Amino acid sequence: LVFLDRMNKECPTPKLGMYQSTNPCGEQPLLPYESCNLGHVNLGKFVRQKTEIDWQRLGEVVRLGVHFQDNVIDLCDYPIEKLKDMAYMTRKIGIGAMGWADMLVKLGIRYDSRDALKLAEKVSKFIQKAARDESIELAKRRGSFPAFGESIWKKRGFPSMRNSTVNTIAPTGTIAA
Repeated sequence: LVFLDRMNKECPTPKLGMYQSTNPCGEQPLLPYESCNLGHVNLGKFVRQKTEIDWQRLGEVVRLGVHFQDNVIDLCDYPIEKLKDMAYMTRKIGIGAMGWADMLVKLGIRYDSRDALKLAEKVSKFIQKAARDESIELAKRRGSFPAFGESIWKKRGFPSMRNSTVNTIAPTGTIAA
């Protein structure tokens, strides 16, 4: 189910309009003509010696992913000008995750356990913070997304933000192999 009222309540750029749809798989709400580049961090690759998560490397990869996806916006060949204009206006990207079950297996944590739930929250918050921090750093060098001044990020006290969104959890079954 998609609840447009809930999505619009959380829209980072409400002055640009209301969400009317999502991308094809439903994970990213989009304004008319808006797009969002998606990328995934394979969590199973960040377990060291089957006992701990390599948080430093995970943070580095998330920041690199934000930088990469932001570059894609500028390098993309848009088929129509409206798509390009909206991509530049909001600079939406979505760093997501895959390999969650692999990470849990390597750490010896049951998928349906309270420990898995606690770790999911910790990993999600870590990825979100690293992605936002990188977007702020990119904005210092390249400027904030053009709609930043009217965005929720400005109202919430963020000094700058290169991308109106930085995280999306998308289905990864077809790319996981």
